[in-house]
Amino acid sequence: MLAADDVIPLEPADWSDAIALTDGPQSVIAGPGTGKTEFLARRCAHLVNVLGVAPSEVVALTFSRRAAQRLRRRVAVHAPGRVVPASTFHSLAYRLLEAYGPAHLAWERMPTLLTSVEHVGLVRDLLAGETASDWAPHLRDMLGSQTLAREVSDFLMRSQEYMIDEDALRDRAAARGDWRGLAAFRRRYRDELERQGRIDYGTLQAEAVRLLALPGVAAALADQIRYVVIDEYQDTTPAQAAFVQALAAAGGNVVVAGDPNQSIYGFRGADPDNLVEFERDFSDLGPITRFALARSFRCPPEILQTAQRLAPHSIDTTPARHRGSVEAYVFSQQSEESEWIAAEVQRLILSESVPASSIAVLVRSKRRLLTELSRAMARRRIPHNMPDSRLVDHPGVRLVFDLVAAAVNDRAPAASGIGAETDQAIRRLLLGPLYSLPLGAERHALRRRRAEGAQWSALVEDVVPDGAGLAGILSDSRWATHMTAADGFWYLWTSLPRFAQLVERPDDGGVRRALASLSQALGRLAERDPQRSLFDYWALVDRDDFEADPLISLDEPEVERVTLTTLHQAKGLEFDTVFVADATEGVFPDLRRHRSLLQPHLLSHRPDLDHDVVQLHEELRLAYTALTRSSRRSVWTTTQAGIDQSDRRPSRFLPLLADGRDLGAPGQDPEAIPLTYLEAEAHLRRLATDASAAAANRLAAVDRLVARPNPGLRPVESFTGIRQRGPDTGVIGPDLRLSPSQAQSYADCPRRYVLERRLGVESDYGTYGTFGRLIHDVLERAERAALEKGRTRATAEEAIDVLDSLFHLYDLGTGQRRLAWRRRGIRLVEHLYSTWPTPEAVPVFLEHPLQLIIDGVEWIGRADRIEVERGIVRIVDYKTTTSVLGVADAAQSLQLGFYLLAARQDPQVVAAGDPREAQLWYPLAKGKSVATRALDVDALHDVEQRLRDIAAGIAAERWDPAIGPGCERCGVRLVCPSFPEGREAYLR
Repeated sequence: MLAADDVIPLEPADWSDAIALTDGPQSVIAGPGTGKTEFLARRCAHLVNVLGVAPSEVVALTFSRRAAQRLRRRVAVHAPGRVVPASTFHSLAYRLLEAYGPAHLAWERMPTLLTSVEHVGLVRDLLAGETASDWAPHLRDMLGSQTLAREVSDFLMRSQEYMIDEDALRDRAAARGDWRGLAAFRRRYRDELERQGRIDYGTLQAEAVRLLALPGVAAALADQIRYVVIDEYQDTTPAQAAFVQALAAAGGNVVVAGDPNQSIYGFRGADPDNLVEFERDFSDLGPITRFALARSFRCPPEILQTAQRLAPHSIDTTPARHRGSVEAYVFSQQSEESEWIAAEVQRLILSESVPASSIAVLVRSKRRLLTELSRAMARRRIPHNMPDSRLVDHPGVRLVFDLVAAAVNDRAPAASGIGAETDQAIRRLLLGPLYSLPLGAERHALRRRRAEGAQWSALVEDVVPDGAGLAGILSDSRWATHMTAADGFWYLWTSLPRFAQLVERPDDGGVRRALASLSQALGRLAERDPQRSLFDYWALVDRDDFEADPLISLDEPEVERVTLTTLHQAKGLEFDTVFVADATEGVFPDLRRHRSLLQPHLLSHRPDLDHDVVQLHEELRLAYTALTRSSRRSVWTTTQAGIDQSDRRPSRFLPLLADGRDLGAPGQDPEAIPLTYLEAEAHLRRLATDASAAAANRLAAVDRLVARPNPGLRPVESFTGIRQRGPDTGVIGPDLRLSPSQAQSYADCPRRYVLERRLGVESDYGTYGTFGRLIHDVLERAERAALEKGRTRATAEEAIDVLDSLFHLYDLGTGQRRLAWRRRGIRLVEHLYSTWPTPEAVPVFLEHPLQLIIDGVEWIGRADRIEVERGIVRIVDYKTTTSVLGVADAAQSLQLGFYLLAARQDPQVVAAGDPREAQLWYPLAKGKSVATRALDVDALHDVEQRLRDIAAGIAAERWDPAIGPGCERCGVRLVCPSFPEGREAYLR
């Protein structure tokens, strides 16, 4: 390596002379905003304008398509009419293999390039056929799983990026038990690629390096390539560095530019040492010339000085002459954080006239705060790019795949897990823009579906205007499973004219753009794999990451809008003001990336490094990169721990940014003038309730709030939580339908029943109720899977796997509280399956709908489990509480009584045996075995009479309160007129 004295510092006035020095190997070390891309663009322009080099003889490479387009545009500014073909590494590697591969690598044709999704899918298919004993013990049960497929896919990619051949991989795997089987699998994987005529991105780069080493290709390129120009060289992998060396050997002239402190793609195999070791790698081309761009055009002193605290060994750079600021704020909750950012963005646009395109909001993880930030901006009508992370998640494309899912799974039982997912897909279709069905009509259809067990294809024609087309789509799924993906999409488009009507709307929400992108993606899929159906494609993209805009133009937007994206995607961009949101420990820095099962980072040439430290350094470089995206103002925000979030605290980076200043919420400017109607309304409401304000000012504020018409302020009736006045005609309609849970609610307290169940005064359902729903879902899915395998019940391990797969769908708090609920669920499952109350019984129905007619009133319910033992049918209801109902109360249970009465009238149940038993199971109750409570069959007549009396009371609207000890814990006491605090809600 050269000493610092060998580096030539360049002020802007020195650029012209340095740009003219075009021969030999050169490196340009450049700090943030110093213009390294501009320097390379001027070098390219000098080559073609002054030296007369043909543009085709200049190879310009950079890291991403967006960066390549930016470099081409910069060159075009200085060399109008001359197009230097700047591209990505993978794009050039593909073109070279396409041109020389068939002749020099014995290929019959250029292999088809796999997308990342297809790569994972192929690996998963191959892993499913592996012999378990060939793999490490802890991986054997995961063969064929999506998780291991992703891990192995990444490992294969990294081994190619690190230039690890099969012999070297075999030697390394011999020393590591957890890598057992990987070397042999890579060979089988490569054989399968060759058999299918395919190639992945890692193999593409490695094969290009091998190709360039062949004498015939090297000689051909020597006549074609004279100059090589590389931007963002610090982000190259070892394979890409070898690729550059091979390209540069043709003409001997190469210039690379980069900033080692902005190397942020280590998880993709990037090696920052490539830039540092440039002299070592290219010394055979001649003496190395090293430049350093000395002045930043973007970053003012305040930002550069803060950046140096994040990267103490950063390049010595003279800051820009304008002033700037670095701010850090801590909020009490995420909604407050996102609302403040959106309000501050709005203030910048309206008050300081900052263009929306000069503002960015960046996050470390797209799965956390991005959607909430987008909603906060949408509420203020701030134009911004929507944070759809995947094409499949776009609402327009979701319509297509909802139709695929519904058509393929429509025959699944309504009570099954797949049936529930189908219901969700149909609900989105009916309520969405394609049909815009009223909520009441959709719910009526859903009730029919569940009560009758009917397929949606038989229902939609009755509930959807011109629903014949949709019924046909759902009744015959061959368009989704047997046609090619492109043909299936075209069939769908022509069979449902509403699609065409949807994209013809002036404000289509980007549906036209998304469906056009999907159409292009399906067209390219047909070129790569014409056998794939639309269902196959959905299965691929739904289970893996997929870029939102893979084929949409990279042109700059026609309208001014705020950039809302991730820190990594903001690399290379520049803004006036940048907000770095959700700077929370555990999120940023994120030190979990390298903690994978297979640890592919150990494939690097320095596996002895402490990778916790390596990962932290990369996160510091990411913070450095994020900080230096702004030219004027960098604002960092985070959320402090709440009551149930004891593990949440501000990022360890914030004290470095604050430089001794206290971290707190931004102050309120009492003199700030409201900029929008909503801000004005909030200001007037605060003033009206401010006891310290002058009486005249408070009265004036009230006058403005109630004065009508006032189109800028909302009427009181529109506020969330304020209901419109209801009718005076009673609450019970002519068609009374009840359930056993309603009966028990009415029996406990008629007044609470009417308030909660009929008037919609919701009490706190609470996490206990949410936990109960989770457990019922887990047991139903686990037991159904066991039945499908021909077993009488599942195992605890299988049920726990289902619990873990569903746990993220239920709101059970955060942090330690959420973990405690998971432990509670595991304890319940283990206790239930280790001491199953009826080991000899055979289940016949799970979540089975039951119906009973008493005096013309329809009663409906759903039994958790119906089983048969020695010809006797038993109905089981799971309870997830720790308290057990008394024996006497259980013997006369309304719920169990209903189940048994209804079961005796259900032909399916009667066909399975004699319904004579009904039980409550309490897996969480203390004891060596699961506590159970049984119905007294002799009490059935009394239960039926009680159900009859309850139905009569509800029909007559008798809502007398049942005052008792339970009132102390009643969730609707605040609106119950039996208590002083509840009387205020009623007019006397």
